[in-house]
Amino acid sequence: MSDSTKNLILRIAVHGATLFVLYALQAMVFPHLRIWNVAPLILPLAVVSVGLFEGPTWGGWFGLAAGILSDAAFSDTTVMFTVTLAAVGLLMGLASEYLLSRGFPSYLVCSTLTLMLIAFFQMFGLLVFQRENPIVLLQVAGLQIAYSLLFALPFYYVARSLGRRVRTV
Repeated sequence: MSDSTKNLILRIAVHGATLFVLYALQAMVFPHLRIWNVAPLILPLAVVSVGLFEGPTWGGWFGLAAGILSDAAFSDTTVMFTVTLAAVGLLMGLASEYLLSRGFPSYLVCSTLTLMLIAFFQMFGLLVFQRENPIVLLQVAGLQIAYSLLFALPFYYVARSLGRRVRTV
């Protein structure tokens, strides 16, 4: 087996293990650690980091896998996370190749925008079809985004170190 094949298998194994751990945290731990009845979203942060540090191919595939697992974790969505996170991973990878620097400010802005997009998709049906109060929904969305961004700094350093190791191998 060649070194490039071993490297590819190792990268897939590392990404799969990371995805499994994050899914377990997202689906089993964080629903019990709610603050003001809001749980954080950590899988979108991971998708942004993989797309930003490892490019569009890895970002898109990681986003697709993370989206499928997110839709499995949340019973009220069917394919929203699958489509959204796959697109986010791909677009973050393309943006990091051509537009963005791979620093913390870019990561924080992209993570915030991704969480805002997801919050909009989560609120859309409640706003349009069930006529919920938009002020309450915006407060919940703001709390969810703020709570999720607490995990941005640890994800950034882990993803940056993995991304650097992958680029040097």
